[in-house]
Amino acid sequence: MALAIKIRGIYTTALTSFFLEKGLAIASPSAETAERFKSVKGAVFQEPPEADIRDLEGKQGVLIQGSREACEHVAGLIKESFLDPIFRVPSDSESPGIEIEFPYLTKSALDEERNRIIPTVYNHHRLRIIASEYVDLMERKELTARPEKRKPISESLERRLIWDGYRPGKEIGLEHVKLDGRILSLSEGEIVHADYKKKMLVLRRTKFKGGSKYDGLDIPKEGGDYAITEVREGAWFYRHTYLRKNGNLIGLYYNVNTPVEFYPEEIRYVDLEIDVVAWPEGKVELKDEAILERQFESGRLTEKLKERAIQSAHDLLSRDLEC
Repeated sequence: MALAIKIRGIYTTALTSFFLEKGLAIASPSAETAERFKSVKGAVFQEPPEADIRDLEGKQGVLIQGSREACEHVAGLIKESFLDPIFRVPSDSESPGIEIEFPYLTKSALDEERNRIIPTVYNHHRLRIIASEYVDLMERKELTARPEKRKPISESLERRLIWDGYRPGKEIGLEHVKLDGRILSLSEGEIVHADYKKKMLVLRRTKFKGGSKYDGLDIPKEGGDYAITEVREGAWFYRHTYLRKNGNLIGLYYNVNTPVEFYPEEIRYVDLEIDVVAWPEGKVELKDEAILERQFESGRLTEKLKERAIQSAHDLLSRDLEC
C-alpha cells in the first residue's frame, strides 16, 4: 500500500500533484483538493496519514512530521527532485520531524507544478506569503478565465505587491538566512535605484552591524563608512562595495547564496557560506569553502546545491574583479 501523507497550507496543491506522481497517497484531503484531483489518473486518497506536512511559520517551507521512516522518505523525494531546498531537524523536541525551506528555485518549480493542475501566476507561492487571499482572488477572478494571459497578469500582481513600493529612500532589510535556520537581519539600506526590468535593487547602507572589522576583508570599520549593495532577483550572489566617507574604496564582498527573493520590506536568501572578497590592491580570495562542506555533510543541503555554490564562487574568481 502506498505511503499516505496529509498536506495543509499554501503548498497543498503543488505538493499533492508532486507526491501523487511519486506514488504516494493523500490522506484526508480537503474538499477543494479532492475536487481538483478527481480526474487525475492514479490519484489515491486514503487515511490515516503516516506523515503530516504543513507550512512552517512564515510559510517559507514545510514541516514534515510522522514516523522517522515516513519523514525521511518524503524528504528524500524532495531532495532528489529540487535543486535548492534546505533541510533541518527542529530543535524543539516536542515537534520531531524535518523542516524543509523552499528558496527561490523550489518555489518556482512548485509554481509550475501547481499550474499543471489549476491556472497559477508566476511566483505564486512567494506572492501568497505576502498576500495569500488577494493572490487567490486575483487568480480566480483574472487568470482562470484567461490562462493565456498568465505573464501580464503575473507581472501586474508582482508590481502591485512588491515593486510599486520600491521608491528611492525607502529602507529595505536583508534577511540573511543561515543553513541552520538562524536569521541574521543585516543593516537596512536605502533604495538608490530600482530597476523592474532587470529585477535589480541598488542600496546605500550606512548602519553597519557586527564586529569592528569588515567580514572577510579584515579591514577596520571607521565612522562615516558606507556600502553600495547591488542585488538582482534570482541571482546566486550579490555584491557589497565598501567605501570610506571620502569615497575611497575599502573592498568588495560577494555573498554566495540561494537565488535572491524580493519581498515588500526585505530581500531574502539562504547564505551558502562560501564567499569571494577583493581588495583594492588587486588581491581576490575565496572564503569558507570548508564551512560549506561541513554543512553538506550535516545533510542540510543537497550535493547539487553544494556544487552550484562552489561553481558560482569559482565563476566570480575567474572574472576580473576590479576594485
